[in-house]
Amino acid sequence: MAQEIYVDGVGNISIQGPVITLSFIRTSQGAKPEETKDHEVVKLTMTGQNLVKMTNILSNTLKRLAERNQEMKVKSDLSDSGKDLKNDLKEKKSKTVN
Repeated sequence: MAQEIYVDGVGNISIQGPVITLSFIRTSQGAKPEETKDHEVVKLTMTGQNLVKMTNILSNTLKRLAERNQEMKVKSDLSDSGKDLKNDLKEKKSKTVN
């Protein structure tokens, strides 16, 4: 099984010819800003072409997540407005019965 490493961000990007190295960091939690420190947890080294491929994949994933969130928001809004419509119909029905 692959080892999971949690990261908080990119610390450093190094470019040497066709090779790019990304340093991923973890930020320690502290009560004061001066107590928080960044620790390098992993370095990824790849070619520029592979970095472009990875960036495209991540970008497409973010687009799909945004679309899914938008769809869920629309469905939620529709179900909320449907509930309001049902409540309005019940009120109208009860008024005519009286």
